[in-house]
Order: sequence, then C-alpha cells, then structure tokens
Amino acid sequence: MAKAALAPRPTRRDATREAILAAGLHCFGRDGFRRTALERVATEAGVSRAAVYLHFANKEELFRALVDDLHARALSEATAAARGDGPLADRLTAVMVAKTARFFDLLRASDHAQEFLDENHRLCGEISTAFAAKHARLLARMIATAAAAGEISLATVGASATQVAELLLDTAEGIKTRNRTLLSSDAYRRRLGDVRAADEA
Repeated sequence: MAKAALAPRPTRRDATREAILAAGLHCFGRDGFRRTALERVATEAGVSRAAVYLHFANKEELFRALVDDLHARALSEATAAARGDGPLADRLTAVMVAKTARFFDLLRASDHAQEFLDENHRLCGEISTAFAAKHARLLARMIATAAAAGEISLATVGASATQVAELLLDTAEGIKTRNRTLLSSDAYRRRLGDVRAADEA
C-alpha cells in the first residue's frame, strides 16, 4: 500500500521569510511606506539586516512580496469558500468577502491606508490584476457549475457565467465604500447580503 505524500516541512529559510513578511506588514501599517526602513523591519522580525537583504533587495521588493502573499492567502480562502457547503448565494458572498476582507482589515487598522493604496497602485498593479483574474475565473466556474446542476438559469438573464462573475465583482467593488468611507469587513459582508437579498426579492 503506497504511503500518502506528506507536505514538505517548512525550512528555516521559509520561516525567516514569513517572519520578515509579518514584520513588514506591521511596520508598513504602523509607520507607512516612506518611513519604513528594512533595518526597522529586521528589528521587528528579530533577524539580522543581512537576513532581510538575503530575501529582499529593497523595501519595494518586500512590499511587492507582501502584497503577493496577501493576495495568495485571499485566493486560498476564497477557493475554500467556493468548495464549502451551503446555498450558492452564501458561497458566492463568502468568496467575495474572502477576496477583500483581509485588505479591509489592514487598511482600517492603519493611519497610512491611503499611502498603502498609492504604493500598491504604483508597485503592484500587475499582481493585483493577475489575482483579480483568478478570482473572476473562480466565480465563473462556480456559476457555470451551478447552471449545469440546474441551481440557476443563465438563459433567463441572457449572460454567460463569465459575464455574471464580472458583474458580481463590479458590484462588490462598487460597494467597498459608503459615503466615501471605507467599510469594515463586517459592514462589507452586510452590504453584500443586502444586495443579494434585493436580487432575490
């Protein structure tokens, strides 16, 4: 009988990188991008400056890695939500919340949210675009599967699964703010629920 494959154990290098990313997130959130130096990140992570520079050549590279990591975690959570039990509407809501809740919590907790957003646009545009496309494909697969199972009818709305997924994402993007104020992840979830209830009425 073949043995089940075991997941590789994290190496010390992996653990150090994770510690640096966590410290970078803390420092960027507390001090802002411009005021954060890699030396300060090293102190926060409890590692040497050399260890930080072994992983990241500069803070721009660290910031990009951090954004990539946040997106990857969000996509993982969204994928798990998509595979969960429950009604399709609840799973779709959970997928969209997973896509944004982590970022909402980060921005709400920082006095430097606008700077974080500015640097994200400047440094990480293609990263965000790539992950947005992955989220759209995930939603489209969910909708197509539901249509094939007879849970929903795409013919009645005259749209493809991809078009419906894009519409849902556009709606979710549009309700991120209320009266120009960034919503909390809890408020965002409630707003998505309100939109879903209106659609179902």
